[in-house]
Amino acid sequence: DVVLGDAAHGSRGIAVGFGRHATPSCDAFSAEGVSGYLVGIEGLPGGLVGWNDAGLVVVAGRGAGVAGSLPLTSAVERLARCRTLSDAGRLAATLAPIGGSVIVAVDGAIGLIDGHGRMVDGGTVACDCGALAALVKVAGNAAGHVDLNRLLSATTGAGVRDGLSATATWLAAGAAEGATVSFAGGPRGSWLPSPAATMLAAAWQTTAAAQTASTQTSTVAEVTGRFGLALADLAPAVPSRNLAGERMFVLVGTDSAGRALAAEIVSRLTARACEAIELPLTSSADVLAGIAAAEAQGPVRHLIVAAPWSAGEDWVTARESAVNAGYFACQRFLAARARAGDSSRSTLTAVTGLGGDFGLGGAIGSVVGGAYAGLCKNVAREYPEVQIRVVDFASAAPVADVATRVIAEVESAGPVEVGWQGASRKTVIALAGVPRAAAPLAGLARGSVWLVTGGARGVTAACARALGAKHGLNLVLVGSTRPLPIQELWLTLDEAGLKALKGQVMLDAKARGGDPRRAWRDVEKSIEIASGLAKFRAAGVTARYEACDLADGAAVRQLVGRIEREVGPIRGIVHGAGWESACKFEKKTAEGLEATLGPKCIGLEHVVAAIDPRHLESVVAFGSTSGRLGGLGQADYSLANDMLAKIVGRLRSGRRSLRATVFHWHAWDEVGMASRPESRFVLEQFGMKFMPLAEGVGRFMTEIEAGLPEAEVLVTEPVFCLDTLSATVSHAPAAAPATPAGSCGSLVAAVEKAGRVTNVAMVLDPTTDRFLLEHLQHGRPLLPAVMGAELLAQATIAAGVCERVEEIRDFIVERPIGFPTDQSREVRVEIEAGASGAVTARGWATVRGGAGRDGEVPRVHVAATVITGATEPIAARLDDMLFPWNPMVYQDDGPMWHGPSFRTLSGLFLDRSGGWGRLTAPNADTVAEPRGAAGWTIPAAMLDGAIVGCAVYSFVLCGKRVEVPVRFDRLRVVGRAATGEKCTMRLFFRSQDPQQTAYDFVIFGVDGRPLVAVDGLHLAVLSPERRGPA
Repeated sequence: DVVLGDAAHGSRGIAVGFGRHATPSCDAFSAEGVSGYLVGIEGLPGGLVGWNDAGLVVVAGRGAGVAGSLPLTSAVERLARCRTLSDAGRLAATLAPIGGSVIVAVDGAIGLIDGHGRMVDGGTVACDCGALAALVKVAGNAAGHVDLNRLLSATTGAGVRDGLSATATWLAAGAAEGATVSFAGGPRGSWLPSPAATMLAAAWQTTAAAQTASTQTSTVAEVTGRFGLALADLAPAVPSRNLAGERMFVLVGTDSAGRALAAEIVSRLTARACEAIELPLTSSADVLAGIAAAEAQGPVRHLIVAAPWSAGEDWVTARESAVNAGYFACQRFLAARARAGDSSRSTLTAVTGLGGDFGLGGAIGSVVGGAYAGLCKNVAREYPEVQIRVVDFASAAPVADVATRVIAEVESAGPVEVGWQGASRKTVIALAGVPRAAAPLAGLARGSVWLVTGGARGVTAACARALGAKHGLNLVLVGSTRPLPIQELWLTLDEAGLKALKGQVMLDAKARGGDPRRAWRDVEKSIEIASGLAKFRAAGVTARYEACDLADGAAVRQLVGRIEREVGPIRGIVHGAGWESACKFEKKTAEGLEATLGPKCIGLEHVVAAIDPRHLESVVAFGSTSGRLGGLGQADYSLANDMLAKIVGRLRSGRRSLRATVFHWHAWDEVGMASRPESRFVLEQFGMKFMPLAEGVGRFMTEIEAGLPEAEVLVTEPVFCLDTLSATVSHAPAAAPATPAGSCGSLVAAVEKAGRVTNVAMVLDPTTDRFLLEHLQHGRPLLPAVMGAELLAQATIAAGVCERVEEIRDFIVERPIGFPTDQSREVRVEIEAGASGAVTARGWATVRGGAGRDGEVPRVHVAATVITGATEPIAARLDDMLFPWNPMVYQDDGPMWHGPSFRTLSGLFLDRSGGWGRLTAPNADTVAEPRGAAGWTIPAAMLDGAIVGCAVYSFVLCGKRVEVPVRFDRLRVVGRAATGEKCTMRLFFRSQDPQQTAYDFVIFGVDGRPLVAVDGLHLAVLSPERRGPA
């Protein structure tokens, strides 16, 4: 798939997708007076893409070829030697017939060559891309076009490129933000050599200059992307927790299936020597009393909420037992763990019956499962030290299988959402893409009646106004406010006039003995409703306003009956009603939960049940990203929004078979709950971008006019979806493979035993070793500190002391190992076994003699204690990051320079505790070139990226301190990342003095399993005397 130019935004560039499993090669050529590069696929002659130093780019198209013709790849190879479009056109005529179409570009102009060798003017845009191509799904816009601006942007494109690399092998280059850029990626990481990338980028120099000259007229990129939901495979659950001796609450349903599941769970816990405490979910008071009684006998660190799996369909009347009791049980449990200080040893697991796919397939047993899924995603953010999991099954899954897999999930790490379909372990991911076309909605016919909940103001009103204006609909707006009579003059008041009116209203209320604030709030809402209705009239939309409490079923039935009699049959619903008040979970109340569920979930159930099913065709519901991704301080709101999504999903597949979609909306600009000053301030501090009103309305209209093809649509910034896009990465073995004791890793040159001491020699070459060529201090190679630890690990194994190194303690860089010249340096590692499996390892190298001394003197440069036995598991759990990644930009002009192999850190988010980093695992053999990574223990490039993240914290938040690593207290390596796997570092700031800063960090795999932990990393301020390496 190929895109040249960008029709939507007028940029110039190229993007080529080769497919997920392609392994492209890139070879240099020099012929006929030009030099360039040719990208091909192993096993095929010629190439698929080529470019040269004249600025000409050639790409194989997807057009049909001519029988008996020159292979398309060979034609690309020949045409890549041309200098101009004219040259390429003349050569193509002599090469014909050709086995396909070819696209040629130079200086922004495009030529299209068909199989007969005929070239036609391609204008400034060429797109030869399948509708389902990864380029469209990940880097596409709402219109289904590849947006090169998003893909190529240095500031905002990192997330798009990471997402694309998770699904395809690709390259892209062009002019972006006034500069020429080029990128390449794929599941195996970056693959395009630096010189080739530089030449490809240079082909768009003319366009970059033109962009710089017209910056002020550039188009503003969309803030959000449109994502559908899908399932991705997860690695098998790997036990990392022992439940023996623990105590666990099991909250069970009172139905027969619930009791059967409880019996199976208790049986398995008993077999593990874990005490199970059964509590039936009958009422909040009963379950809280049971929790208090059990806690009085000792801490209970684990909770399974099993009741949702077998919950009934009629949750509205049974919500005290179905929803409220479990909600407040979780609240009490988590508060107890926080008080006891044992959160890191605790787990909370909910069991749901949404089909094993969280309702995506429509086989939803009970929408109560959605409530607990939303709750779990929220509390996972508020209580990051507790392992939170929601495990989904089909409601008809065998009880024994459900129980076995639930206990396995409690014992293992993983994402918050885990679904089981048969023997397959899944999670939910977000996939970028435009809506699939479905049959048009008949209910959009002019004059059709639509009921709109959420009032005449805010987000819902803006969307409904656009829908009504375009399709000539008759709208009935339903809100909770009963408007007061207002004076028409009030609608035209400016800020000063409204302030004066507010004062008068509040004084009058006080004089009457009323509540002044409430009096003004009622008047203010009445003004907003009247103003909103005036906007509908101005847009030519027929609309009337009705007040109704949607949580009152009788009131809803009465209202709907009156509308159907007076206005006509209701064809569609836009359900935007909602209520939200953020605070910590521990402070949430029963009144707040009821106020949240009432308009959003109970209200929709009442409205749909009241409308004549013979006429109702479609439902569009407004949810929130807090339901899909979790929020902060929004436990009840997250619960209600994900429950709303499952109510909508059930409407699609149940006896109603409605066209129904829920939008998981991003924070809106200008209107909506997130635009309130108190909410906006907090979100802006963390770098969240607000979705413009016009952008959100456009996405709403696009989905409806596509026929509402999907049950759930996520609209948010692409950076919020990076974690899920890479969930299909296959995993490497859990730990580094054992090396027979005495075997030599690729760094080892010689081994010599001398009594109790073994000397292991290693020769480092600054002209060939990639880990030196791509790690420079002031322009000269410097051995990375993490490579110093690798030297000691390989030497310990080569000395025959052990087969695998999983832990290193008290590592210190006494002197940096630098290379002032291109001469190789020998490092001699001295290994001396001690007691209790501890090995002393010292790395010696010669240094120039000091004052008054000639020649070279051996000195210890690195030293550590290597632990030869198995290390203890890493108990840390990855807590969720609330806000998106800030792109990491490696500096090319600083004292430390990292080459491509070491640039594993792509994103950072920092806060006072420390922060999070996004790391991509490189191919270990690439970092180890030309030796290869045989016998290597430490993921050096990933560890180096994590250390860079800590150094960025020191620079950004600690007064622009430039620091380098000098020691760490403890390193544990318990797992390995697959090449290309998207990993997350969680760093913690420990302490700081004028000379050093201390950090801890843990690196987690894509599924949340801990891989590497470093305790007590010490970074020292880079002083002037360190400017010359030793």
